Amino acid sequence: MDSNTAQDLLHAALRWLHVGAAALWIGSAFAFGTVRRALERSSDAAARRRTALATYPALLGWLRWGAAYAWMLGFVLLFLVYYRAALLLDAPELDPSHVQRLLQIDGRPTSRAWIPGFLALLAAFPLYELCVRFLRGTLALWLGLPLWFALAIGLSCVLESESGFSNRAVFVHIAAYLATAMAANVWIRIWPAERAALLALAAGEQPDAAALAVSRQRQRHNAAMALSVLLLMLSPHHTSLYSDTPWPWPWVAAVALCLGFALAELLSKLSDRFSAQ
Repeated sequence: MDSNTAQDLLHAALRWLHVGAAALWIGSAFAFGTVRRALERSSDAAARRRTALATYPALLGWLRWGAAYAWMLGFVLLFLVYYRAALLLDAPELDPSHVQRLLQIDGRPTSRAWIPGFLALLAAFPLYELCVRFLRGTLALWLGLPLWFALAIGLSCVLESESGFSNRAVFVHIAAYLATAMAANVWIRIWPAERAALLALAAGEQPDAAALAVSRQRQRHNAAMALSVLLLMLSPHHTSLYSDTPWPWPWVAAVALCLGFALAELLSKLSDRFSAQ
């Protein structure tokens, strides 16, 4: 087996594991929301408490570790497929003065080429958190996410113009920013609030309503972002989505956000209907 074949098999295995972890993450997230809606329609407080204590820990466990493994595997793939490969940059469109700075002799990107994208990835959750905290209440739910999405697109504009990122790399980076915010939401906002609520229920106490409200807000954001990420990850393979537009990836990113919102709300309504039956 030559090195190219081994590398291709490694990439295939990592992609398979990444997609599998993501499916587990998104599936458990929607399952958790559906179970919660069904329980909230029950008038029997004792039954709600028993069912929550029996089902929530497992669902939240799958949610947490699905998010962790999906993000970590995606992070590894980002380095292998983009930061260490020619796919990252649109080499023919690079300014000749930037070629030596951004490309190695073998055609792979230099550290100066990929470090800005990596730093933007690390800044994803703080920027998202800033957007959501800047707007409170209903505004945070409906405007915080579009504001964060606009920032993610703005970061990608900088990557394309200053670092010569290819369209494909830009799409993947926008999706990576959203997925990073989603994973951080699970571990920093959703899981601690839900764990505290479970401990309160086990002790026969009332959960913290304010913390649970934040958890539910972030779960709704994650639902919209998850569906947006799926479209953004798939869009580089379907150029007809953006080939006739002057700004291809901002257009697809905006469409992804709108579809994510619409589909998340549709699934929420369907869950309410199923829970009522």
